[in-house]
Formats: sequence, C-alpha cells, structure tokens
Amino acid sequence: MDTPRCNEVASKAGALRCVSRSRALLALLAVLLAPAAARPASEPVRTDHLDSRLVAQATAAVPGQTLALGLLLEHDPHWHTYWRNPGDSGLPTQLELELPEGVVAGPIEWPHPERFELADIVNFGYGGRRLLPVTVTVPADYAASSLPIRASASWLICEVECIPGEAGYAFELPVAASAQVEPRWADDFAAARAALPQPATDSLAIAEGSDAIALALSGLDGGATPVHWRWFPETPEVFANGALPQWQRTPDGWQARWRKSEYFTRLPAEVALVAVDGARTAWRFPARLDASLVPVAGTEQPDIATGDTSALGLLPALLLALLGGLVLNLMPCVFPVLSMKAMSALEAADDRGELRRHGLWYTAGVVATFLLLAGALLALRAGGEQLGWGFQLQEPRFVAVVALLLFAMALSFSGVWALGGRFVGAGQRLTEGRGARAAFFTGALAVVVASPCTAPFMGTALGWALVQPTAAALTVFAALGLGLAAPMLLLGFAPALARALPRPGPWMEGFRQLLAFPLYLTVVWLLWVYGEQTSALGMAWLLVALTALAFALWLLGRRPAMRSPGFRRVATAAAAAALAIAIALPMSASAPPPATAGAAAAGEDGTEPWSEQRLAELRATGRPVLVNMTAAWCITCLANERIALATDTVRQALAARNVAYLKGDWTRSDPAITGYLARYGRTGVPLYVLYPPDGGAPRVLPQLLTASGVADAVLALPPAPPQETAP
Repeated sequence: MDTPRCNEVASKAGALRCVSRSRALLALLAVLLAPAAARPASEPVRTDHLDSRLVAQATAAVPGQTLALGLLLEHDPHWHTYWRNPGDSGLPTQLELELPEGVVAGPIEWPHPERFELADIVNFGYGGRRLLPVTVTVPADYAASSLPIRASASWLICEVECIPGEAGYAFELPVAASAQVEPRWADDFAAARAALPQPATDSLAIAEGSDAIALALSGLDGGATPVHWRWFPETPEVFANGALPQWQRTPDGWQARWRKSEYFTRLPAEVALVAVDGARTAWRFPARLDASLVPVAGTEQPDIATGDTSALGLLPALLLALLGGLVLNLMPCVFPVLSMKAMSALEAADDRGELRRHGLWYTAGVVATFLLLAGALLALRAGGEQLGWGFQLQEPRFVAVVALLLFAMALSFSGVWALGGRFVGAGQRLTEGRGARAAFFTGALAVVVASPCTAPFMGTALGWALVQPTAAALTVFAALGLGLAAPMLLLGFAPALARALPRPGPWMEGFRQLLAFPLYLTVVWLLWVYGEQTSALGMAWLLVALTALAFALWLLGRRPAMRSPGFRRVATAAAAAALAIAIALPMSASAPPPATAGAAAAGEDGTEPWSEQRLAELRATGRPVLVNMTAAWCITCLANERIALATDTVRQALAARNVAYLKGDWTRSDPAITGYLARYGRTGVPLYVLYPPDGGAPRVLPQLLTASGVADAVLALPPAPPQETAP
C-alpha cells in the first residue's frame, strides 16, 4: 500500500485526510494482539523517515508512584514532526495509551519546540532525536506482577513534502517495590525534562488591538531582555506565526505587539506563550486578558535586513561598532574637536613618542567617556526612561553648557584670552597643550560633541547593544570609541602617517586662529538647537550669556597686567559676576513641551507632524508614507535634509507616487519617537522609513541619503490606489 503524501503548505484539513486510517488500524491491531515483551521499551518501529519506540524511564513499575514513559522519535536529517501548536501547517503528534484499570496516563508533556520555516510558512516542531514524555500514575493497590503497556501514535512528518505516519507499541514492566533508572534512555528523559517549559511567575497581560495583540510583561529581573528570547504561541490561531513580538521597555516592565493570526476571530479565554531565554530555559506564560492594556504603537515589523537586530551576535556588533566609530570621524559634528586634536598632533610632529602618548591618552578619553555616557544611558533605560543615543543633547541646559565651553575655547584660539590665573585656565588646560590630561579631555570632548551624530553601521550596533546585558553593551560602546579614536591612535604608531604631517613652525599660530572658526560655527549651531528646544527668547538669553562669558574671560585675561591691587580685585569680582550670569541665564530658561517642539519641526514643504495615529490612518487608506525621524541637534539629519529630502528631485518623486511625508522631531525627549526608533533597532536619529501602499513590509533607507537614492526608492513603489476626494 502506498503511503499518502501531502505538501507542508497544505491546509490542516487536507493534511488530516492524508492520514492512512486503514494502515493505522492494522498496525495497532497487530500490536494489541501480539504478546507484550517484558522489558522497559517496545521494539523500535521504522516508518517513513522516522524511527520510533515507546520507552520507560525505570526498570519496573512501583505501586503508589508515578512512572515516566516517553515516545522516542528519531527523525531522518532535515525531517521534523510537530509541537502541540504546529504553526501554519502540520499536525501535532498524537499518543494514546492502553493501560490496566486504575492506571492513569497524563497528556504529552511538550518540550519547547524549534522553529521551521519554508518560504513564509512557519511551523513549530522537533527534528533529530526527541522524546515526548508522559507521566503514568500507578495506584497503590495495583496487585498484578506486571504492568502491560500498549500504545498507538500518529504524526505528520515533513521536510518539504509531508507524510502521515503511525505505529503501535507494546511492552510489559515488572512490578516491584523499587525501581532503577533505565540507563539507555536516561539522557533522552533528561533532555526532555530540561526542555519542558517551567511555570513563569512573571505576569503576562494581553489585549486585542485593531491589527495586533498587545502584550505587557512585568515582574522580570532587571537584566532580563525578552527581546532576544525565542517566543512560541502555545495557543494557535491568535498570533501570526511568521511574526515576532516587538518588545519595548516601559517603566513597568516590557510591552510588545504581536501581529494577529490570519485565522484570528477572538481572544480565547486561555492563552499561553512559551519563551526560551538566553540560558536556554523555557518558560510558560499563561496570559490574563486585560482590556485596559493600551497596545503599543506600530503596525508592522521591519525585516531583519534593515532594522531587526535580534539576530546580531556580539562579534558582528563589535565589528559594526568599530566601523561606525571610524565613519563617525567623517561626520561634521566631530570636525571642530578633530581640528583641536590635529593642532596637538602638529605640535608633536617631530616626536613620535609624544604622538603615541597623545594617541593613547586621547583614546582613553574617548573610550572612558563613551562608557560613562553608555552607563548613564543604560541606567536610565533600566529605570524606565525612554532614551536613546544623544539623549544628553535633548536637555537644553546641557546644550547651553557645551555652547559656553566651545565658545570659551574658540575665544582662546582667537587670542582674546590666554592662560592666566588658576581659575581662568582651568577649563582651557583640560583640552589644550601637549600633556596627557589635554589629550584625555580632548577625547572626552570629542565624544560629547559627536554624540548627536549617528554614522552608518553605528545605529545597528547600538540598537543591539542597548538590549543586552550591561557587560556586552559596554563592550560594544568601547568598540565604538576605539573606532572613533583609531585615526589619532594610528598617527603615533604608523611612521608613514607621522612623516606626512607638516613640521611645526610660526605658521601654526595662524593655523590655531583659523581653527577657532569651526568652533564658532559649532556654537552657532548649538544656539539654534537651544532656540529650537526653548524659544527665540531663550536663544537671546543664551546670547547674553555668551557675551557675559566673553567679557569675563577678557577681563580675567587683562587682570595680570593691572598694577593696582584694587583694580585686580574689582576685575576679579566683575569677572566672577559675569561668569555667574553666563551660567545662570541658560539654566533658568523655560522650554515648551515636546509636542509643541515636534509640531514646529513639521509643516514645511507639505510635511505633517508624525504620530502613530496619523501613520496608521494613512496606511489604512493605502497611501504610501515616508517617515523622517530627525532632531535639531542631529547634523547628519540636517545634511540629509539639505542634500536630499529638500531637493526638487525628491519632491517630484514624492508627488508622483502621492507619498505622505511625516516628520518626527526628537530634539526634545519624546517616548513615542523613542519607541518607534526601538522597533527598528535604532537608538538615535536619523531614521527614514518608506511604507509601500499595499500594506507590505516597510523599507528602511540608509542613514546618509542622496537625492537620487531617495527618488529611486520612492519611484520603485507600486502605484497607490486612487484616493477619495472631498466633495
């Protein structure tokens, strides 16, 4: 008799019809009529691509105790059978036991499955050698000398094609007062028990959203990161098997959305998920329905090639971070500080030993500051703050302090003031000169100034790092720092590079004054950022603070030349008062709420302010959407705006495809934007996401844009359906 076969993508009903009932009945009848063997396992049965047998964990049955049995399956390579929830197709393995009266068998205790994917079909099951355990209770009054065990099993085994299978088993265990562990199956039982999901003590709540199931997980240890756990829906036809939950950290734990199954009708009363954590421990999460749970935002999941970092490992993340740090040197935000370091390198061009020391201390400053910022960021995120990379520049007071510091340094480069008293020179000595301290703090300043920039490769690495345990996350940040510091480090260890430097000379004074202008431009940029974060009045007060700072530094610089002690005291007091004003004015500035700042950034050139609701509305109408996540302090964002997004080429392409253009402003902290960035594995801006009109997967555009690249991506979209017009 030929064995019926079916394709794995066939429906479950179709697969059921593929089962050869006649063959199953014949096999079971043969087993039931055969005398049972007195040994702790049945004879092995070979069927299509599978060896199976029923085995006992102990050598005897003990009245009053439980007995562990197991269906041992040995699949041919590349073939698999199915879990209790088989996924998009397939059938769960069935096992029926025939036992003497009073002996009770429980259901199959399902070890956690593996994920099997074929095209867009996702199944859950087992390959290789796997034991499915069952617990049998032997009553205390069981008086027979042996325990006959007979069973039948059926399954669907698949590779690309699927073959139904079934077999019968029989054996007989002696009954004794005690029993020994049967060593032949001990490892199989141990592996099966280790893979059984343990009851989770953490709380999982779910609620139905319009297109997804919302999940809220609370009670996890602080270091637990469900982002990288493997999740399996135990309850079928609720969650889309091909999708993955998109987790975000919240003040109360974690929240996620999981796309609904295409067969979803309503939430059943009992829903459960199985998760396998990083230690390979499986947990079973019974979910409680919570109608008050608000689904986290988002309607789609990024494909792994563009945004999902869950598959990234430590080594790839380190390489990406190193590359990202190297590229960060090319970002305009770092130029002012690099020019300062270049000045130091020129002064030491004749001394390779000095160059090496500079490079090492500069590297130490860069790496230490990256670790310091990363530690603060991780601690704040662990406390529930929705923050990303560059978070410190979302605080206007921090922007003002950096502006004041760079302005003071620019004045020094211009010769307005020089090293004077101890107080005057404190800030300058940190970053000027040829000593180790100057090199170290120049590295620190480079990180502070570079932090608003995101380079290619960097976003993916940091997105992965921020959901890892602290040690792994800090290692990635250290690699990023090494990449940023690498050019200066190489200068001292590569003789050819050192020889290429021009020799020191009188020309350096002019060069030093020239380097002041990039710093002035940086201060102008920070002024604008501060104004965007506060108001025009706030920017004016910061200008007053800069003027007061300039006056104080000029006055203190003049003080050593004053012959009168009284004038020097007056000058010191006046300078101190001006410095106090310079610091106090920006600290007292008020800031508008984030929503106001965000709205101010959009509305230009046909753009709309971004919101999850507006994005969902546009997608529901079938209209393509371009989302631009930006910030006033992100120079890369501004450069992309000028070079690509604001050009006629892109505008015409957007109009040709009727693309809606949404802009989100992250200049101030905004948890909604932070959550959106996190869904795409990003911790900072820029982020550009292009949504097609047919509801398909979005495409994440590169972080460095060109007008032709954006236009090509837009014009590659399929035509949008005609939009209804207002009467």
